Amino acid sequence: MIKFFRSIRQKGLSEGKTGKYLKYALGEIALVVIGILIALQINNWNEDRKADKLAKANYLNLLTSLQQDSIKVKQTIESNKIGLDALSKLIPLERNEELLALTAEALNQFLYELTLTSRSFMPNSGIYNLLTSNNGFDLIQSEAIKSKLINLYDYQYKSYLDTDVQIDTKYHNELGSLIKEKIGWVAQYTPEVSIVQNASPELFEAHYFELASESRDTYSTVAFNRNSLIQIQEFINELLSLIRAEIKK
Repeated sequence: MIKFFRSIRQKGLSEGKTGKYLKYALGEIALVVIGILIALQINNWNEDRKADKLAKANYLNLLTSLQQDSIKVKQTIESNKIGLDALSKLIPLERNEELLALTAEALNQFLYELTLTSRSFMPNSGIYNLLTSNNGFDLIQSEAIKSKLINLYDYQYKSYLDTDVQIDTKYHNELGSLIKEKIGWVAQYTPEVSIVQNASPELFEAHYFELASESRDTYSTVAFNRNSLIQIQEFINELLSLIRAEIKK
């Protein structure tokens, strides 16, 4: 088409028809401009498609990561509940005669349940950190999702982990140490728990009030952290619903 306009323009110029020459020259320029605009539009369209594809991939990665976190949070909440129930049997000031009458096997189980107070949730922050470090976060169009992601990873997870470190330190230095060193119960944690050394009912009775005191100190912190996990689980479920809705668009 441009060659066609050029040949007509040259012919008009050779015949001295300046007006016609200018018309065809402008037509040639217009065609070039239109061609450039079309090329830019196609390029923008392709870039938008790439951005949409990458945004969807980011959503899918976040979805997978949060689903895994949701499962781990639920498991930790359940473990902590068992641990809190065990602690609650020790925290009254008077002796719990039912505990002191437990058989050696039942005592082993009870002490195992106490150790579940130290079970922790470790969030998977890899995908979120990757998105925030390579500008992938900018591809997330939903402001609601962005806001909730920041709240979850930069506030709720970190707040939980700060308290969890305190529980872990307290358990290993006090409650866990007491169970192992003074009552004699030792377990090995693999995919399944195996008892390495059985607890001594006599030592359990001898150190009962010391164990009860440590349980009272531990109970409120574990209960607080478990409540935090329940809120985190609800927050994750809200995020999952929003992300699934975005993926369907």
